[in-house]
This record gives sequence, C-alpha cells and structure tokens, in this order.
Amino acid sequence: MNASPNHQKVGILIIDSCLILVAASLPFDILINSYCIVLFSIVAFVANSPSKKWMHLQQNKSLCIWPICYFAWMAIRLIWDKSPDKTNQTLETGFSYLLFPLIFGSMETLNPRTVKRVLVSFVAANIAGSIYCLWKAYLAYKETNYFNFLFYHHLSGHIGINAIYFSMYCLFSLYVLFYYFLVSKVGWGMRIISVLCIGYLSVFIMMLSSKTFIFLLYLSALIVVVYSFYYLKYRLSTVVMFMLLVAIPFLLIKFPYVNARVRDTQVKEYAGASDDQNGIAVRGVFWESTWKLIREAPITGWGHFSAIDELQQEYLRRGFAEGVKHKYNSHNQYLFTWLCYGLVGLAALSLFLAQLLKSFIQGNQFIGICLVIMFILANITECMLETHKGIVFFLFFSSLIVFNISAGPKIKTEG
Repeated sequence: MNASPNHQKVGILIIDSCLILVAASLPFDILINSYCIVLFSIVAFVANSPSKKWMHLQQNKSLCIWPICYFAWMAIRLIWDKSPDKTNQTLETGFSYLLFPLIFGSMETLNPRTVKRVLVSFVAANIAGSIYCLWKAYLAYKETNYFNFLFYHHLSGHIGINAIYFSMYCLFSLYVLFYYFLVSKVGWGMRIISVLCIGYLSVFIMMLSSKTFIFLLYLSALIVVVYSFYYLKYRLSTVVMFMLLVAIPFLLIKFPYVNARVRDTQVKEYAGASDDQNGIAVRGVFWESTWKLIREAPITGWGHFSAIDELQQEYLRRGFAEGVKHKYNSHNQYLFTWLCYGLVGLAALSLFLAQLLKSFIQGNQFIGICLVIMFILANITECMLETHKGIVFFLFFSSLIVFNISAGPKIKTEG
C-alpha cells in the first residue's frame, strides 16, 4: 500500500533535482546546461501519463500558443531565407520556445517549496560564479597590474558568459532574495545573510558595467522603496533598498572603469571609430540601419541570416567598421525581431510577453512581474533572445512560474 506514495515521492525528488540542475548550471557552460535540460525533459516526459499531459496542455493552451507560434514562424521564415550562410542555428537556439511551454504546460503543478528551491539554487549559482570570476580576475590583475581585468567582459568571461547576461542573472537574483528573505517571514539570521548577498550582488552588477542593468538596478530599488513606503510595512526592505539607491552613485564614482563607460555615453550622432564606445551614438547606427531595412520588408521580414548580411552592408556604408567586424545585431530585440521575422514575428513575440505579464499580474506573482518587466525594458537596448543564455533563462523561469501560478511567489500586501 505504501509503494505508490513512495514512488511518487521519489519521482518528485527526481524532478526537483533536475530543475535545480537546469537552474544552477545556467550561468556556466552551455553544453552542461543543455545536458541538464535534456535530462529534465526526459524525466518530465515520463512523469505523468499522455492523457494527463493532454489534459494539462488543454488547460494551459492560452499560455503555450504564442511562444509555439513564434518558433513555428521562425522555422517557416528560415526556409525563405536567401542568405548563403543560413544554418539551423536559430532553430537550435530557439528550441526553448517550443520545449519549456510544452514541458511545464503538461506537468503536474509543482509544490511551492520546489519553485523556491529552484529559484534560490539559481541565486546560489550566480553568487558562486561571481566569486570565482572575482578570484580569477584578481589573479589576472596581480599578474599584469591591469585594473580593467576586474570589470565588464574581462570579469564575466572566466565562466564563459557575457557581462550583460550575467548582469541580468544577478538582477533577477536580487528579486528572488528580496522576496523570499526580506518580504517573506524568515529568521533574522537569514535576513542578515540576504542583505549581505543583495549588497554583494549589487556591487558585482556595477563591476560588470552593463549600463542597461545598472539603470534597471537603480530603477528597481527606487520602485521598491516607493512601493514599500506607501503600501507595505516592510521597514527592513525599505531601508535596504534606500541604502542601495545611495550606494549606486557612490560606486559609479569609485569604479573608474564604470565611470568612464558612463562618461563616454553622450547624446550625439555617430562620427567614426572615436564613438565606438559611445553606446547612444552606436545604437543610433544600429537602429537607423535596422529601420531602413525594415521598411523594405515590413510584413514578413528578411529572415535572420539575410538580416545580418544586410545589416553588415549598412554598417559598412555608414563607416561603422566595428559593427561589421563583430556582426552586431540591432541591439533592440523588437526592431531585430521585426527585421528578421516581420510584423508577423513581432506580433507573436509581443502577444507572448503581454500574455505572460497579464497572467503574472492576475496571479499576483511578484517575481514573475519583475522578470517580465525587467526583460521588456532590457530588450529596448539589447537583443536578449538571440542566444542560449538569454532564451533559456527567460523561457525556463517564465514557464516555471506561469505554469505553477498557484505555487509561485505572490506579492504580499498590507494586512
């Protein structure tokens, strides 16, 4: 009589372990993370019967349809892509649009403790990765006396991740820490550890030097302070976020590399190689070039590989050699999606994000709301859905929370 409950407990433990492996491996090697995803997919596939999977998918079809439609359109548009350099890379990278909604949408609802463990394991992985990066960067600095080794891609590259993506991971980690260990009721020991981790990750985000995520860090702290002060009684969270608001400008002054990156960002038109470090001027080239090409194929787009080819030609005509050398995309996900997949693709992506945000708001899901808003804002100046690190991060965590809406972390309100 006890065999069935025991088997069920073992099955839940295996699923929990696989989810934690996916989350914890995400900041590190892409191949290891991919193996963890495959393992999780196999375990989830055999976790319940086909009839139950179909029943859950029928219930969750409104949440599955738009990412699946987006992936399907990517596949169709690849067939029409006329670039001689086209490969299946976009489909391999974008397979998460199909995989995670179908896997999470067909599973049984997870326990709230499972969702918390997965999110906290991601935070722990980012802290561990950041400590390793700092240690390796310090050794490189001691050997060369080159201070810039402690910042930006020099710093994050020690675990093979772009500084912008690592900044996004760390900012999301702050949301998790804030909710589970400051807003929720926990012991003072855990609160103190959480405050220290929030402070540490905030400093690390500054050292990663992504101007977009430094701005989002400051904006997040400001919103939390205002919201907590007017609507909640969480004095500790308000004090911690207020201290963060004061610390960020101070750190900008104290970190010369970060300070220089901010100073180099001026509102002006791109005038040559001297402006290659001016994010605003460079993005002017990105966006003007992209918009020029969009107007030539606004409905169905150019296709991913043809779009990249045409962008390089535009950069060449505008004298932006750095863009040609590194084959830069549009640095705006919405413009780049429109360029590659036309209004059809942009509509599918927009509806996907809108559906997620609507579901999180209706379900009162604090971390889900933070995730989507952070991602929407970040994609104004970046293309976060063009690499494994961006797509897996967003699809995995948004699916984890939205398909377990009753189990996810909810916004606390006074009283």
